Amino acid sequence: MRAGRDGVEVGSAVMWWLRKWVGAVRPGRGCGVLAVVLLLMLPGSAAARESAVSSVDQAAPPHRAPHVPWLEDLAWPEIVQRAREGSRPILIDFYARWCGPCRALDAMVYNEGEVIAELKDVVTFKVDVDKPRYADLKERFGVTRLPTLVWCTPEGDPFARFTGYVTADTFLARVGRWRRDLARERELLARLGKSPDDPLGLAAAYGERLRRGKEEEAGQLRERLLRLVVDAPSCAVAEGLLAMSAVDTATGGRQRAATMLRCIEGMFPESPWDLDRRIRGERMDVLGRTAAFQWALADTLGLLATYSRMIFLDRGCLPALEGFARTALAADTHLPQATTCALRAVIRSDERPDLLALLAACYQRRSFHARAVKWMRKAVAADPDNDEFRATLAAYRATCPSWLLDDSGASSP
Repeated sequence: MRAGRDGVEVGSAVMWWLRKWVGAVRPGRGCGVLAVVLLLMLPGSAAARESAVSSVDQAAPPHRAPHVPWLEDLAWPEIVQRAREGSRPILIDFYARWCGPCRALDAMVYNEGEVIAELKDVVTFKVDVDKPRYADLKERFGVTRLPTLVWCTPEGDPFARFTGYVTADTFLARVGRWRRDLARERELLARLGKSPDDPLGLAAAYGERLRRGKEEEAGQLRERLLRLVVDAPSCAVAEGLLAMSAVDTATGGRQRAATMLRCIEGMFPESPWDLDRRIRGERMDVLGRTAAFQWALADTLGLLATYSRMIFLDRGCLPALEGFARTALAADTHLPQATTCALRAVIRSDERPDLLALLAACYQRRSFHARAVKWMRKAVAADPDNDEFRATLAAYRATCPSWLLDDSGASSP
């Protein structure tokens, strides 16, 4: 009897301490469970422990903290129907009762006020993977680890996911990003619904599909845009190709980007005399940006083709003339055309020193040494303080037969 009374007295003391501690701690963090565990460890008789536990129950009436209002034990079609009716996204939490990280999400994330508020317009669905009725749903969503959370469209199509425990802040950041991405995709789909052949819309949707790993759907969008190259070539289609190429370059598809860019050059076969000034200007602008892109991709053949088309549209286009000459010289190809372009660039630029040196380099590469010396001398005369020009001139003179040079070392006329 004495042990029983001692247990009750100790239990009363511990209860006094627990009441003060529990009152100072934020509710919903497992305080009640801890109190009961401590009380069950008290010395004394079973009656004393039962009395202490009863005291806890009387002192602290049951309290359930706010929580995400999960739907459970419903069929998947019913969940989708609810989402469609309210045009709301779906969040599925695949869990198991024995899963520690799943229970941690329940205890430290789903009871946070910000999380509850963030999910108030979401159909939240908890799926116990150990229940046979959800075996097909688990397989459909490819669930292999727990917990797995899947964000779905109102139609029930998976959009994004993550696996494992995350903090409330990380959870909120991911849900916010999923909302923005889903809203952007639905906006793109609506845009394509109104204008199925909108080139920039196709390019934007293509980028979204690639980013989400949907290669097959992205390929279909790419084919739709490439069909427009044949069926309805225009500067707008070229803009779409440029945008799609930028996506491919950013995602590692450099060769695919180069292939699409080469389509742009062939879209404008008309003679420049058949075009008004505005249209010709638009095409030159698109081709100029294509050339810049091809230069970044180191696509020499595509770059030469684009420069050729620009020169075809405007024979005096200095950037195209210079670009063709430099590209061809660097690749050691199309050297006669490169020399012609360099010469026209020199004339067009009123003998700019670097273009004089470029023309001399074209002649030197073709073994026209006397002409190379002649134009390199002009480059030095135009920029006498350029040490590189002087060294190049000396090198050219060294390769030029002496009978082609006069007594001063200049090439003979």
